[in-house]
Formats: sequence, structure tokens, C-alpha cells
Amino acid sequence: MGLVPASQKFLTDPDTGVFKRELSKLFNGELRNLQNLRNYASLMDQTIETYWCETFPECDSEVEIGLGSWIFDFLSRSMGAMFWGEDGPFEDDKFRNHLRLFIQNLETLRNPIPWLIPFELRSARKVGVTLFERLDFLYKSLEIPREGFTDCHLVAIVGLMSNVINIITWAFCEIVADSELLVSLLAEIEATVDASSPNPAIDVDQIRRSCPLLLATWYELLRTYGDSPVARGVHEDSVFDNKYQLRKGSIIMTPIHLHNFSIDIWGEDAAIFRPSRFLQNGEVRQDLVKHLNVFGLPGMHQCPGRYLGMNLTLGMLAKALLAFKFTPTPGEPLGRGTLPARKDTMLGLSALSRDPSVIVRRREGIRAVHLNFDNVRPGW
Repeated sequence: MGLVPASQKFLTDPDTGVFKRELSKLFNGELRNLQNLRNYASLMDQTIETYWCETFPECDSEVEIGLGSWIFDFLSRSMGAMFWGEDGPFEDDKFRNHLRLFIQNLETLRNPIPWLIPFELRSARKVGVTLFERLDFLYKSLEIPREGFTDCHLVAIVGLMSNVINIITWAFCEIVADSELLVSLLAEIEATVDASSPNPAIDVDQIRRSCPLLLATWYELLRTYGDSPVARGVHEDSVFDNKYQLRKGSIIMTPIHLHNFSIDIWGEDAAIFRPSRFLQNGEVRQDLVKHLNVFGLPGMHQCPGRYLGMNLTLGMLAKALLAFKFTPTPGEPLGRGTLPARKDTMLGLSALSRDPSVIVRRREGIRAVHLNFDNVRPGW
């Protein structure tokens, strides 16, 4: 991947090392603070609305898009404004496209023979990044050499953005591919807002309380797509469970996929995407939710963005489904219920192996949909 020695040293620092502990502390302080969450999410909602107004200037606007690239573009632009400021590089279309290529092709970029990597991907790797000042301060305080800053910044971008963008992208694919699910979700969301208003407002905490199918869809997304193994390095010879000898330098992989697809827990149809498995008598089954094994390992290393990820996913799905009609283009496999294959990204959630072609049209009578994050609570 072309990481410089300075960044290799710090990015392979043990979990108990100063760099990893301070980075975890910084992100937990930023992303688990409810007031920060409200502020970040509100800014993101405003930025997305601006983007959609540019893309769909008229009430009856209709655009044919690549669903995956469209979602990546508006989410990366809004998340860039949220974390790195509205004057940052994420306003640049070319930068966002390079970033998408980089994030979705890390496996290819690992090729040790540079000339086997397509030029388009090699050029994406060379994009410079300017991030928020607090990360700069952390790197300087730990005496990370300046030449390692760009790699560490890219890791921050990837960690903050890629999983949220990918799970929302898979959500749209699953919903657009299943017309019955789409109709049911839309009816549930419309029941929580003033459907007669051209500018309906959605209380994100209310849809979390009043839209059990939407919440079940979130949990099913976590189960079926949040199944990437968590890797941990062994830094000294040790014995696990008084049985297994772990040698220094080896890597342990947690088999999350086997757990999240176990028929003993999820039923004979564990391999398919079915949100209703989480519902019973119109309510979410907490006895199943507790079996979800996602967001990394418990403790310091559990994903600090899990609250933000949940509220953004629920809010963005509700906002988009109220604002637009999504129709697969003629001949698009999504229209037959066939989703793209998964593509490994080395970053957690897989990406799309191809970009489905979809026609997006503003719903009649809807000018803008606004999200209200004032009442969001902890939890996922």
C-alpha cells in the first residue's frame, strides 16, 4: 500500500500502546458524546439537503444514477463537512471520487508489485488529505514524524466513514430490491410525520421508538453485513483458556460470520436477509438483538461510532425514502431481487462489487425532508 516507515510503526502499535489508547480516547470522546452526536448529525443532514437540491433542482427532477457511487458521494461530502469542516477537501468532486476508489480497492492496492496495480488506483493512493486539527495535535504529541501524517489521516477517514457508508449502501440495495419491504417501511415512516407538509420533519428518536420494522432492518443489516472478523495480534507467548498456546507474532481472528449466520440462533433461513426475524407481535425481539456480535470487541476497542452509525442509518433511510422514489433501471438485476456480490475491502464491512443502476425521482409534493436529532439517546 505504500505506507511510509513512520506510519507503519504507529499503525502496528499494540492495542495497549500509547498511540492506540490516545486515539481510542479521542474518538470515544468525540463520538459517544450525545451533544456532539446531535451537532454532527444535524450538520450532516443540512449538507445532504444542499447536495440533493443541487442534484434534483426541480420538484419533478428525475436522475439515473449508480446507486453505490451516489450514496458514497453525498455521504462522504456530508461526513467530510461534519468531521473536517465545510472548507475541507470533501467539497471537491475529484477528491471524493479518488477517496472512493482508494477505500473500495485496498485489497488491490496491497499488491507488492506496483505496476500490477491499475494506474487509476495508484493515483487515488497519492491524494493528500487535510484533517481536523485535533488529530494533528495528537500525532505531534506522540512525535509521529510528519511523513507519517497522511497515512494516519487516511486511516482516520477510513475508520470514520467506510463502515457507515457501506452499511447504508447495502440498506438501500436490500430495500430497493424488495418492493414489499420498501412499501412497508415507507408506510411506517409516513405514519410518524405530517405527510401533508411539503417539508416534513423527522424526529430520529421517534422513528427509533415508532418504526419497529425500520429498527429491525437496522439489526438485520448488522447481522448480515457486520460479520467481518476482528483481528488481534499476539505480542507475547501466552496460553488461552488453559488449552491453546498462542505464539508471539501470530494473529487471532474472531469468527463473527459463523456466529451471525448460525442456524441454531437465527433459524434455517439464517443465510437470507429478513428483517422480520427481529419482530414479534409488532415489537423488536431483544432476545435476538443480544445475540448480535458486531462493533468489534467489548471495552476500549469497541467501535466508538456505534451510536452515530445507528442514528445516521435510521435517519438517512427515513429521509431518503420520504423524499425519493427509487426504481431499478430496465434490465438491472436489482429489479429482480438480485444484489451485487460482496467485495472485500479489508476495512470491516464489504463494499459492492458493482454499482446498481437506479432511477431516482423526487416524490410529488415533497420539497425537503429535515431530520431532528435533538432527542437521540445512547444505544444501538
